[in-house]
Parts: sequence; structure tokens; C-alpha cells
Amino acid sequence: MAEDVSTSEDAVNREELIACFLENAGKAAAGVRSVADSAGLLRALAELVPTGAAVYCPAASQLEQEVATSFPQRVIDYAVAEVTVEEVLAGIAETGSIVCVGSEGRAVQASLLPAHHVAILPAGKIFATLDDFFATLVAIPPANIAVITGPSRTADIELTLAIGVHGPERLDVIVL
Repeated sequence: MAEDVSTSEDAVNREELIACFLENAGKAAAGVRSVADSAGLLRALAELVPTGAAVYCPAASQLEQEVATSFPQRVIDYAVAEVTVEEVLAGIAETGSIVCVGSEGRAVQASLLPAHHVAILPAGKIFATLDDFFATLVAIPPANIAVITGPSRTADIELTLAIGVHGPERLDVIVL
């Protein structure tokens, strides 16, 4: 899918991209955390995912497989899940957005239907701009791509702000 750009940028620029992403995602009302390793990821997940919550984790990636066993109430159908925990394809620093796809055993709806979405974002998959991300896609891009910036919100009914109508009412992003 998307290439890891961490090898083409120096460490200072990578840290700036991460900081920019975290700041902009936070401005968009997403919860943001940065962890250094798998142990930090597991601690963050334990803090974010309520005990006993029905969790959808597709276990489609190595990272998801490592954390999936942490959820005793793991469900196989995202439609009945309270929380989705998944590795996302990319992050966009400029907007603080995450990029989710429907491919390789993933349903893009899993990032939109449950009330709480916990996105795991490897730091090497953060791009400066959406154009930078699309420039790295190889061959044919996935059929379904969702670019998500913060929790779902709309004001299309009598100009009253409603959160969680067209997607999750809570979004947390963990940068690893």
C-alpha cells in the first residue's frame, strides 16, 4: 500500500512531523498519545479501552495481532462493537487526520460504526500532506479510503452541532 517514509527523512524532520500530527489531531478533538514501544502501547490501550467493552480488532497486521489478545471481549463483527482498535494506513501531519482503508481483511466501516475508534499509527507512516501520502501509493489504490479528522461532527440539522452521527463520537490516536 503506502511506503514507509522514515528511511528518507532525518530524525529531526520525523520528530517535527510527529509533533505536528499530534498537535493538529488534538486541535481536531482527537485524543492523542505517543508511546515508545509495545509495552507503552499496551498500557495506553488498557487506559483507553474500558474493561469489558466489546472490542473489534481485525488482527490483520502484526501489530493488531500483538494487541488483540488484550481484549477479553473481542468480537468478530464491528457492527456490535463498542470500540474498534486498529492499525491505520497513515497519518497526515498537516491536518491531524488518519487514513483508513477497506482492504486486506479490513472493512473501512469498522472505523466509522462503533462509538469509539482507537487508531494505532506507526510513526513511520506519518506524512506531511495528503498529497505526500497519495504519491506513495503503489499500483492500484484501495477501493475504499476514509480520511478521518477528529470525532464525527455535523451541524446539518437546524445548525445544531451533533457529535457521533456520521462516525465515532470519540477518536483516540496512539502514535508508536
